[in-house]
Order: sequence, then structure tokens, then C-alpha cells
Amino acid sequence: MSDVVVDDPLRAQAVLTPLPPFARPSIGHRAAPYALVGPLMLFLAVFTLLPSALILVFSFFNIDILAGTYRFIGLANFRKAISHGELLNSLKVTFLYILLTVPPSMVFGLLAALAIHALKRGAGFWRAVYFLPVAATLVAMSIVWRWMFLANKGVVDLALERWTGLSDWLNSPALALPAVAIVGNWQQIGFVAILYLAGLASVPKHVLEAARVDGAGAWSRFWHVTWPSLGPTTVFAGIISSIGALRVFDTIATMTAGGPSQRTETLAYLMWQRGIYFFDIGGGAVVALVLLALALVATAIQRRMTARLERAGSR
Repeated sequence: MSDVVVDDPLRAQAVLTPLPPFARPSIGHRAAPYALVGPLMLFLAVFTLLPSALILVFSFFNIDILAGTYRFIGLANFRKAISHGELLNSLKVTFLYILLTVPPSMVFGLLAALAIHALKRGAGFWRAVYFLPVAATLVAMSIVWRWMFLANKGVVDLALERWTGLSDWLNSPALALPAVAIVGNWQQIGFVAILYLAGLASVPKHVLEAARVDGAGAWSRFWHVTWPSLGPTTVFAGIISSIGALRVFDTIATMTAGGPSQRTETLAYLMWQRGIYFFDIGGGAVVALVLLALALVATAIQRRMTARLERAGSR
């Protein structure tokens, strides 16, 4: 091997000078990350992992809170929940509620965001207007909506019964769930609109301007430039809206109490009914496990789709 010849004296000195020995970080320096992350990990362990583990354990026991006794019964709680049919009914109601709330709130939230984003003046006012339902207390607003849906006296019946023949929404097996879904959309559209407004702010303006110079119309600019840029926002908003729909409880408890004939009994309401109202801790734990599994599936879908969009964007 030939020796390396360096003409510059300073460079030659730098090449020949041995590197200082590797300085081992002090114990305090190495412990700093654990000290910073430790409280958060402890918080997650106490308030997330431990309750989840307890729910799994409770689902295998018959627990009598009043007598203070518990007995291991294996899969009996699961068999009882399936054989009674209420779990399957709640699954069906929950998926129907998701279908009635998530797609409409995504579409109308996007339209609202596009309209607000195009405003030259007053955009801040309309952002506040659309965000108000998100900040409002849902229980209080549900009481107002229940009054609006009162049979023959509410605003909805007075406005629509003459034209559509639909009345007494909250006591109708066919209309009770759509009535609750209207309230869900009313709150969710503002949340989705705010997310889309944040996404629209990140759309590259120079690409839009280049498309405009090339003669692309408004629809072409939206479909070929804006919509692809909103992909991650759409996935995030869809998954968060679906998880929120899985947990719907306040509106159901305030407006219909699961009725009529269990037509609005969602999984979250059934979990409260079994675990709190009937003191059936094991049965409530089974419903909670189903809810947890659905939330995990939704989260996994979000991670998978987000990763796919990021890979597509990096090509």
C-alpha cells in the first residue's frame, strides 16, 4: 500500500494527529432521557396498560361488588354476551352509527374547509363558528337537540312533518338512530373542517400556481394537486372520527337511553349499562374488550395507510 502524500502542512498535521479517546458520557447524561420519559411512561402504565389488563382479567370472573366476592368462571361471560344477542345488536348499531356519521362528516367537513379557505375576508369568524360545536359540552347540547326532536312540538317536527311525514324521531325504531347521527354530524363536521383547514395550509402554492398557468381548471387543480396533498389528513380525520363514533355515549344516554327497542344501544352504552347500571362487571368487561379490539384495529389501519401514503409521497 502506498503512503498518502499531503502537501498542505496544516492538513498533514490534522491527518497525523491521533484522535482523542472516546469520552464516555457521564451517568447523569445517560440517565437524562429516562428521567424525561419516565413520568410519561409511568402515566401510560397506570392509566392505560393497567386498566386494560384489569379489564381482561375481569372478563373471566363473576364479580359481586355488593357482596365483595369474585369467582373464576372462564369464558362464561363471553358465552352469555353472545347468546343473549345484545352484543351483536350493539355491534350492528355501532357500525350503522359509524356509517351515518363518518362519511357525511368527512364530505361536509371538506366542503366547509374549502369554502372557508377560499374566503378573502372573515375566515377566522367562520373557523370559530364551525369549531363551536366541538368546544361545546355534548351533554348540554344533546338536551337541546332532544327538545328540538320532541314529538309534534319540537322544531324538527314542526318544520319537516308537513313535507316529509316524518315525526316523533326519538321514539321511532327507524328514525331514532338517524336523529342521534344528526347530532354526531353536527359536532363532527367542525372538527373535520379544522383538520382539513390545517391540511389545506400545507398544499404547495407554487404547484397550484403552475397548474393554473398551464390552464388547469378549478376541478383539475383540486383533483390533481389539492386532494393528493390532503391524503394524510383524510386518513387521520377518518380514523379519529371512527374512533370517536365507537365511543359515542353522551348523546345516546341523553336523547334515547338506548331505545326504542335497543335500536340506539351502541357498544359504549351497552358497556355502561352492563358494568354500571346492572353491576355486571364481567359482562361490561367483555364489551370493553370488544371496544378495545375495534379501536386497536382502527389504529393499525391508520398506521398502515399513513405509512403507505408516506412511501408514495417519497417516490
